[in-house]
Amino acid sequence: MNVAVTGGLGSGKSTVSKILAVAMSAEHLDTDQLCRQQMQRGNPGFNAFLQVFGNRYLLDDGSLNRQLLRQAVFADSGVKNELEAILHPLVRKQVAEYYTHCCTVGKSLVVEVPLLFEVGWQKDFAMCVVVYVPEELCFSRVAVRDGFSVSEIQRVCATQLPLSEKLKFAHFVIDNSGTFVSTVQQVAWFKKNLQAGQQPK
Repeated sequence: MNVAVTGGLGSGKSTVSKILAVAMSAEHLDTDQLCRQQMQRGNPGFNAFLQVFGNRYLLDDGSLNRQLLRQAVFADSGVKNELEAILHPLVRKQVAEYYTHCCTVGKSLVVEVPLLFEVGWQKDFAMCVVVYVPEELCFSRVAVRDGFSVSEIQRVCATQLPLSEKLKFAHFVIDNSGTFVSTVQQVAWFKKNLQAGQQPK
């Protein structure tokens, strides 16, 4: 089985996906990490990026200037769309290939996909889990974790579906606004229902 974990910015997707992978004895992938790997020199994503953007977003040593590119993505939807057109097909293929490998060795796969519904990948997965946290808590977490200003956080959130819409597409929702123990208990309940052959509600 392959399970996608998504949610809003700062909701705790990474934490929940890792807990779920351990609970299911499954492999774990983070699509953001796969994107970062693709953008390292010599990888297909980086090579395709150079063909489109040239050296506009490179440091003097030829590596990617991630801060400059992030600013451009926030400021220009055209840059964002071109970057996603490069990376998303490559990462989607990587996920599919790794899931095929997991099937051959009899393991499940948990994949963290921040833009799962925005990019239309939900049908690639047997189950879609949405991690819920109230917006104000998300904002405070991201401000502490990443040092973003409120305006920066709002710009990121504006590029994503509202959490209320994501909840409508979820097979299961994990409320990560409480204690760590509460989150773990919800993950355990989800796993128990999967083992029983039931679709969690």
